[in-house]
Amino acid sequence: MNTKSFEVTVERLEHAMEFLALTDIPAAQARGKVKALEQYGKTVKAMGFLEASGTVAEREAKSLVTEEWKAHVKRLEEAVIEAETLENQRASATGVKDVWRTLQANQRGV
Repeated sequence: MNTKSFEVTVERLEHAMEFLALTDIPAAQARGKVKALEQYGKTVKAMGFLEASGTVAEREAKSLVTEEWKAHVKRLEEAVIEAETLENQRASATGVKDVWRTLQANQRGV
């Protein structure tokens, strides 16, 4: 394992801080998209249910195999991946900032 990749330099700190500053809004938008798609899923499922025929159980099952439902699940999956990726990257950048602060405090003897 290359320990150089774990070194916290001024450049790495600057990059982390810039990343955090630039991704506040995109991260919030990504989380908002996931929540909106979760709500929209109820509508897609209901529309499939209303268009289906048969018993309640059959209509329920049919509502979960429509092309609209499959497309919705794919969009939701992509939105979750995007939101989680941003969240993980932001957590890593926050970790760099925290390590930098700890190193600086240790150098000052605080």
